[in-house]
Amino acid sequence: MKTAVKRTAIILACVCAIVFGVCTELQSVLPDEITAYKDEIISFRNFTTITFKNQSKNETDSTPVQSGSLALFDIIPVKNITVHRSDKKTVVPCGTLFGIKFYARGAAVIECCDISTGEKTVNPGKECGLAAGDTILKIDGCEIKNCADVERLTRLSGGDTMTLSCLREGKEFTADIHPICCSGEYRLGLWIKDSAAGLGTMTFYEPDSGAFASLGHGMCDEKTGELLNIDRADITEVTVTGITKGTPGKPGIINGCFSDAPALGTASFNNECGLYGTLRYIPPHSQAIEIASIQEVKRGSAKILCALDSGEPRLYDIEITRVDYDKNNKTKNLQITVCDPRLTSLTGGIVQGMSGCPILQNGKLAGAVTHVLITNSAKGYGIFAQNMFEEMEKAQN
Repeated sequence: MKTAVKRTAIILACVCAIVFGVCTELQSVLPDEITAYKDEIISFRNFTTITFKNQSKNETDSTPVQSGSLALFDIIPVKNITVHRSDKKTVVPCGTLFGIKFYARGAAVIECCDISTGEKTVNPGKECGLAAGDTILKIDGCEIKNCADVERLTRLSGGDTMTLSCLREGKEFTADIHPICCSGEYRLGLWIKDSAAGLGTMTFYEPDSGAFASLGHGMCDEKTGELLNIDRADITEVTVTGITKGTPGKPGIINGCFSDAPALGTASFNNECGLYGTLRYIPPHSQAIEIASIQEVKRGSAKILCALDSGEPRLYDIEITRVDYDKNNKTKNLQITVCDPRLTSLTGGIVQGMSGCPILQNGKLAGAVTHVLITNSAKGYGIFAQNMFEEMEKAQN
């Protein structure tokens, strides 16, 4: 009898320890707040559901902001959560490759360079506090629209100190720089640029407004890694000219040439979650689909939509191996693995240019491809489509 009681106590203690461990882990990985559709039954990972506090079912469906408690097996409280109720969102998934021609706001600093005067070597940019990634917005109060403006004002300075109004990580500051005379010309020793170009994939657009979302991550300067501070970006058609397969340690890339046809649209909002803008005309489309809420996205089979050899978007099989609700990890919400032999034979997996490829699951838009794993091109990351839609709405306001 004593042995049976002791065994039961041990089993109960083990069960309690397991439940406690699960609850502790869930507290850290589950979100503090979510957006859910008005008629959606909220659950996470198939075994954690939400119970609303002091609300009837009818109130739950109509109240825009609610407080609730996530519970394990509908019994054991895990954490409190805030729910923002929303109407269902529908968009048209694309998966089409496009070209991006960026025009920066001001002139972006790529590098501060040394200048030799014959007697000594100086670095005016570094000495006045400039660094790679800064953007020059004004010189002595004159607005800078491109690199030519910087060169012109430097020539006209006569060697006098110039006051630069600059931008760094969203904050403005001023710096006084002294031009250096070298070979009869005044120079600042700055390597700057005002435009850039690249390839990416259109994720989706809203058929009523023409607003679009793409890439799933921000466009960054290739040298500095800093987010590009764009004034605008033209979106153009692209013809695929070849694909370099990815190999361990070296991501592949889609190669293409830009079309001379008029721009498809204009983007004016570039942040860590993607590139957003408006199409100039609404393309013909078959059917808009719903955006999955983040809690609807599950581990398991899914598909990505992308245009490669044929130029027409096709569906390829992938597996979602992990779902991460950490709000601080905005562009790596999903871990994915390519398991379609057709895609691996073409690209080796995920390659540069596929950023923004829509991820479809259970007939809904679940997310978009964002990154490839450097050591294994068959694996990568994705962002929730709901996150991209919310960023697109911000860009339109």
